[in-house]
Amino acid sequence: MKITTTLILLSGLLLISGFPATAQQTVSLSLKQAREIAAERAFTVRQSMADVETARQQVKELTATGLPQVNASVGYNDNIGLPVQLVPGDFFGQPGQDIEVQFGTKYSGNAGLSVNQLIFSGSYLVGLQAARTFLAKSEEERKKSVVDIKKTVSEAYFLVLATQEGIRIVDSTLAITEKLAGETRVIYENGLTEETEYDQLQLMVSELQVNKANALNQLSVARSFLKYHLGLPGSTELILTQTMGELIDEMAPAALLDRSFDPGGNIDFRILKKQQDLAYLDLRRQKSLYLPSVSAFLNYQTQAQRAEWDFFDPLGKWYSSSVWGINMNIPIFSSGERMAKVKQARVQVEKTQIAEEQVGSSLKIQHENAASELRNALLTYGTTDQNRELSGKIYLRTSIKFQEGMAGSLDLMNAHNQYLNSQSQYISASLNVLNRSVAMESLLENPE
Repeated sequence: MKITTTLILLSGLLLISGFPATAQQTVSLSLKQAREIAAERAFTVRQSMADVETARQQVKELTATGLPQVNASVGYNDNIGLPVQLVPGDFFGQPGQDIEVQFGTKYSGNAGLSVNQLIFSGSYLVGLQAARTFLAKSEEERKKSVVDIKKTVSEAYFLVLATQEGIRIVDSTLAITEKLAGETRVIYENGLTEETEYDQLQLMVSELQVNKANALNQLSVARSFLKYHLGLPGSTELILTQTMGELIDEMAPAALLDRSFDPGGNIDFRILKKQQDLAYLDLRRQKSLYLPSVSAFLNYQTQAQRAEWDFFDPLGKWYSSSVWGINMNIPIFSSGERMAKVKQARVQVEKTQIAEEQVGSSLKIQHENAASELRNALLTYGTTDQNRELSGKIYLRTSIKFQEGMAGSLDLMNAHNQYLNSQSQYISASLNVLNRSVAMESLLENPE
């Protein structure tokens, strides 16, 4: 399902157009929509996209070095003072004297054109392959940034939901407790109960109010964290359209455990393979430096000498010259420098082979650990779900008994604390299931 047209337009208005930063806009997001926005707008993704474009331009740059290179030059000289040279007078029939002579003209101009073409270079051919491989590696790193930001945004989305759920539980409990406190106050004022009963309830109300204030602060921080990773302005009002229970059903954690894991498809392993390819190409490049390189050139030059400034006179003479040729650079002896570089490159290849084994084993261990943590999370989730239902029943019954005078404030407080604790454990267990599920998704994902 694609992001709706309304959401696209709204995101465009928020992120691209000239809305003032203080203008508060409201955006409703499902988890899928949040991931899609992050995949386009997150800072890390945009930076990786810039890296891909840089690598693409580097390929073009390197390709151009093997294509014809054409340069033109134009020069103009105004000889304010021509140099003077002494010539023996014998040449002019004045033996024994030095004659002062000035050579040249007051004005001179020249224009030239040069063309150079690389014919063969082993390092160029290998370098071109390396540049394309680097581009492919940059593209894989962009995909990794998308995988990572989806995981980060998902965790931030879950945290907001968990905090909201905690506030909802505190609110409902606070309403019940305030009601009981009000009723107990009336009973106390009529002399039908002790002041301690009322004080205990007031203490519970105060604690709940403090818990709510803390939770609201945590919610504000969690929302800001989510908006940051979505690339949305801080003034944006976010409405999350899904609940934790819906997301657990949607992500199907149990089904994730049944999926097979191929380390070779993992994005980290794929990036390592590209790095290994680059190491092989560097080894080939160092070996190619033993080969000669061949290039051709063509130069054309024309110049004019003028006593008067009349360079655009069609009758004026220009004296041209041209030359073409082939250059061959043959490496003969480098005192072991090239051999040392080849050996260094071979060591780097061996290191990438070791890293391949290491990363492959590490990914398998990560998958086993993630599967184990997800199983434990699901087991804990099931237990806490049952406990919260039981504690809710106990708290409700104890509240009724307290109203009827069949239970004291201590019994109510114990049931109240037990209920809040079980609810907190259930929310934590739900959050853990979601986080473990998205971690497993990231390992299993094979982005195209």
